[in-house]
Amino acid sequence: MGKKEAVIDGSVVPEYILGELNRTSFQESSGDALRLKLEKDGYIFFPELMDIKEIQEARNEIFKRLFEVDELEEPYYEGRFSYRSRRDELYNDRGAFWETVSNGKLLRNVSNGPVLKKVTSQIFGTPTVGFDYLFLRAVPQGRFTHLHCDSGFFTRGTNEVLTCWIAFTEIPLDNGPLFIVEGSHKFIDIHKSFKDFDVVLNKEQKASIDEHPASFASKRNAKLLTTTFTPGDVLIFGMDTLHGAFENYAADNRIRLTCDIRYQPRNKPKDPRYFGVNPGGTTGAGYGELNGARPLIEDWHIR
Repeated sequence: MGKKEAVIDGSVVPEYILGELNRTSFQESSGDALRLKLEKDGYIFFPELMDIKEIQEARNEIFKRLFEVDELEEPYYEGRFSYRSRRDELYNDRGAFWETVSNGKLLRNVSNGPVLKKVTSQIFGTPTVGFDYLFLRAVPQGRFTHLHCDSGFFTRGTNEVLTCWIAFTEIPLDNGPLFIVEGSHKFIDIHKSFKDFDVVLNKEQKASIDEHPASFASKRNAKLLTTTFTPGDVLIFGMDTLHGAFENYAADNRIRLTCDIRYQPRNKPKDPRYFGVNPGGTTGAGYGELNGARPLIEDWHIR
């Protein structure tokens, strides 16, 4: 991974805790092989799965919108944070703005297009459908994502849900790549802790784990698995897999642009919060509830 260090909340993650994600070729894998890999590792990493031209077009579509609210410097396609924002000045509804960005045609060609539908259908062994509600993340300097699993957010309709995380920019260690806790989908205590947990209905419990991920992994003789992601890479994982994202501290002010979307079998019950026109999202507040809806100069919330 070179000389760059992984950082979380200002503290350097010891190098011995870091590990490399296993790579998988979709073209060379059967459905059975993919299911076995998901069961074994808790994730499947497909490097360069998406068409790079479609990724670039979607990225520029999003970056242009951020540039229009003065959050990126010129040239906007380089994705460099300006440390300014006119988002609230130009739009009186943050959620409505972010929904229009998230519904960009070129972005949806990637997130809800034929590639992920084909891949997830092969994994599940049955036709799938992607959620309409999208988690688009433009991550500036100083931000990271706490350790968590996705079960408390997305399993109200069915437990058969996969998260598909898509990289739109190059993401080396200093840009805050996603990481997965090795073997965490089989941690019995964590599974029990979050079994039947619903982030909206069980407000007395947090969705995130407060312990520093490096300490958490070390106690379990596990590694934090990551890589230098390139545009078009896709990481797919299940609802019980613990993950987070390292801090973006890139000196050149490049933001990290990623998107995560969930897929489930088409024949399973759908959670109405995430499907249809103007979906309400996790809390029912629409796109306004997302950290992405906040101007890039504003801190994130933690659930």
